[in-house]
Amino acid sequence: MKKLGILCSVLYLSTLSAQETFAFPHSEIKQYSMHGNFQRALASKTMGSHEFEIWRASIAVGSKTPKHFHETEEVFILLQGEILAVIGEQEVRCSAPATLICPAKIPHQLFNIGQEPTDQILVLGIDSKIFDIEGKEMELPWR
Repeated sequence: MKKLGILCSVLYLSTLSAQETFAFPHSEIKQYSMHGNFQRALASKTMGSHEFEIWRASIAVGSKTPKHFHETEEVFILLQGEILAVIGEQEVRCSAPATLICPAKIPHQLFNIGQEPTDQILVLGIDSKIFDIEGKEMELPWR
């Protein structure tokens, strides 16, 4: 059994060496802001990611995201703070730590209803288009 584990490790390492790998210190990644929302890419197409975009985000106290929807689902991992999410017609309150999954093509909006800025990780499909409530594609400075 020990030999199999060593063999698997060797195969895994040889697969990794055949691919490029990228490392990005978070302190060196540009942060963007718009209307009390802050975004920093942790993994994006420009960084070499091929399937998922991952963002570190924050919503200032009393601020909100614009109402919008995506081609793919969006997963929020709330690490700090308290939000009210309006997803379609449903209202959901989340306090950290929590995970919120917004389905594809359903309008949603997040409100910071807590006493501190939120801290969250966002995960969505690479290059998925984002639309405002009228269906117009949104041009966001961090994408």
